Amino acid sequence: MRDIVRKWRPHSLAHSRGFREESLVLTKMPTVSFVRMGSCSFSKSKLLNEVLSPSQQHHDFFIHRDMESGNIPREIADGLVEISWYFPAGRENLDLFPEPITVTNLRGDIESHWLQFSFLTEVSSAVFILTESINEREYTLLSSLQGSVTKYYFILNGQAGKAKETLGLLNKLALQLNMNKSQLLVKQKSNNSAELVKKLRSTLRGVMSSSPKSASIHDMAVTARELRIRVDEDDGERWTAFKHVQEITAEIQDVAKYKREMLRLQGDLWRNLAKVEKELCRMKGQRDVPPEDYRSQLRERWLELRRQQNQCDLTSGMVKFISGIGQLSPAEKHHFLKWMKFHLDHIARGNLSRLRAEYKEKCRALGDDAKQLAELDELISASSLGVEHFMRELGQFYEAECSMVKDGNMGNIQRQFICLPGIAADLMLEGFPMELIDGDASNIPLQWVTDVLAELHAKLGGRSRMLVLTVLGVQSTGKSTLLNTMFGLQFAVSSGRCTRGAFMSLIKVAENFRQELGCDFILVIDTEGLKAPELAKLEDSYEHDNELATLVIGLSDITIVNIAMENATEMKDVLQIVVHAFLRMEEIGHKPNCQFVHQNVSDVSAHEQNMRDRKHLLEQLDEMTKAAARMEKQSREMKFSDIMDYDPEKHSWYIPGLWHGVPPMAPVNMGYSESVYELKKYLFEFMRHRSPCRALKDIPQFIEWARSLWNAVKHENFSFSFRNSLVAEAYTQLSVMYAEWEWDFRKEMHLWMSKAETTIQNHSPDNLGPDTFEKLRLEVPQCSTMGSRICCRVYRATLRVELGTFIW
Repeated sequence: MRDIVRKWRPHSLAHSRGFREESLVLTKMPTVSFVRMGSCSFSKSKLLNEVLSPSQQHHDFFIHRDMESGNIPREIADGLVEISWYFPAGRENLDLFPEPITVTNLRGDIESHWLQFSFLTEVSSAVFILTESINEREYTLLSSLQGSVTKYYFILNGQAGKAKETLGLLNKLALQLNMNKSQLLVKQKSNNSAELVKKLRSTLRGVMSSSPKSASIHDMAVTARELRIRVDEDDGERWTAFKHVQEITAEIQDVAKYKREMLRLQGDLWRNLAKVEKELCRMKGQRDVPPEDYRSQLRERWLELRRQQNQCDLTSGMVKFISGIGQLSPAEKHHFLKWMKFHLDHIARGNLSRLRAEYKEKCRALGDDAKQLAELDELISASSLGVEHFMRELGQFYEAECSMVKDGNMGNIQRQFICLPGIAADLMLEGFPMELIDGDASNIPLQWVTDVLAELHAKLGGRSRMLVLTVLGVQSTGKSTLLNTMFGLQFAVSSGRCTRGAFMSLIKVAENFRQELGCDFILVIDTEGLKAPELAKLEDSYEHDNELATLVIGLSDITIVNIAMENATEMKDVLQIVVHAFLRMEEIGHKPNCQFVHQNVSDVSAHEQNMRDRKHLLEQLDEMTKAAARMEKQSREMKFSDIMDYDPEKHSWYIPGLWHGVPPMAPVNMGYSESVYELKKYLFEFMRHRSPCRALKDIPQFIEWARSLWNAVKHENFSFSFRNSLVAEAYTQLSVMYAEWEWDFRKEMHLWMSKAETTIQNHSPDNLGPDTFEKLRLEVPQCSTMGSRICCRVYRATLRVELGTFIW
């Protein structure tokens, strides 16, 4: 349950459009419990479902007798306490309750399950007891609740024969339990259930407004221990892991400060290293320095940065983290990583919430003061903290040590991080996602990734044929959720931040499917969203997106292009650059399959109605491919399908939205799950039919392919800087024409200077008067006019390049 994070908007924040986000286990809210005494002719669970469901969005929170298979005899359900929640969306006309509320439901009779009932009376603000009658024995039992601070309500389904006796005993109980008339709700035979539901909702709103008592699931666990009810988190393995995590997270208050002081290798040092590595390949800043000298300077700068990394000592947090993943048993290690995730997410959410509130306040107070807002914006971007940051730090320690060994500054016997790739490989085998591309530095820690995968190959005994499946798409379009739903993975989706970089997760293929699918494992790569708003203001934002897209598509056998709604134009530019980059890198031999997935499209006619759009998109992609081929002087006519395997009819999917209704109370849409299952089934069929025709790579081959592809991406310094291939082609044409215009201007100026020199030489010093110089001066504007015309041409052409077209 600690994995569940909810967002909601209480009515107190409706005007400011604020919201709250918190782990379900840690959120304090009023709790109301519903129990049954004796037999009852109407269903308590069915009544609760009606109370918690809006009129147009019914949902079965609790199983009841009138549901399918609901009347099966109970074997283990009696004594079970079920729990559910209601969260408001900040809409007063639609919300049932203004604040969140917890509702519990005890299965069975309270007389038979008094321990569970006692627990509910301790944690609840109010307890609703459903009954048809009360006898003396039951009255005596209920009298023991005297002195309880919890409010008790009775819901009676009146029986004529016992009504008098029941009311008499209730009157006596009212004095003992401090009850009034409003705490008795009677369901008359003449009334329908809607009236009782309406009255119950009103009563619950009254409880919420009058009761100061609130409890979280975490608080309930404390009460359960006091009553000697077993709590699953208290077993030895979980508790050992919890203590290790507490030692690490107790030091974290300010996330940005902690990362700066405790995770030092991945800050400016790592970002500068990434820049130097790319500059070694692209040599953009060379200017007048000889190539070898410039390369030598960069190499020395790279080694100096690695030395600085290697001189950093392990901080206390990193020592404890290494101890956790390296020395604990496999079961304890699993719990350790889960606890780390829960605690780090909670801390990061708290920091992010505080910074957002501060940003909102300063926007009002400072107006257009860009400097302070930019500083806050940078802090918000740096406020994410997860297990991946600790793993990234380990990777940098390992890479710095390897570079010192290669440079001869350290011997193998002095190495202290040589065991880290093996630990990371074990984590991958257990299903833990491993970072492939660092999203903060836009770089691959190649030595670290290579050695982790090599260790993984060794642990698998050499049986490591892999099919690589990647997902690519614009930010916040549900890529991670799609992969998690399809394969049951654990990519982060609700930690207050979007995925950064790329993460890989390993899925083991069952023995009986390996021959059919032609692989032992499926490597799934989840990527950060393209066209992120925070990157749009950077001048190299196109380069960042294009590098990422080229790399992940180049690594993959199947690429899922995830698109919001029906419009695919947002991904068109990126795919064009990928095609162009593949042409320039001469990697056309690798032909990944491309599946377009349109999310949030529920119309059954979507596939048919969007046929023209798909055809038009393919025509545009073909046009861009031809433009890229012309620029690269390819001898044959090329189409998009020559680079990527894509069939508009077979490889386009339309998936309805994840939620059935309006969050936060919307249930999961069954249509989403069904559509994702259909996509998954098709992908396995596709893999089955393709396996005889194509041999998949094992891990050593994948490592070599990734190394060569990343090297090619780092050396590519042209097409990545443009929005699409037509812009790149327009730039090339502009460069050619500018060279012609520059030559014309230089020629005109040279002719004028030659003519002026001849004129001056043909006159004696005595005859060089003001008239001669005035005549020469009047000829200068003709050359200036030509220069102005050239500047106007360049300006107009630049505008056309920005628009992606070039028609002179």
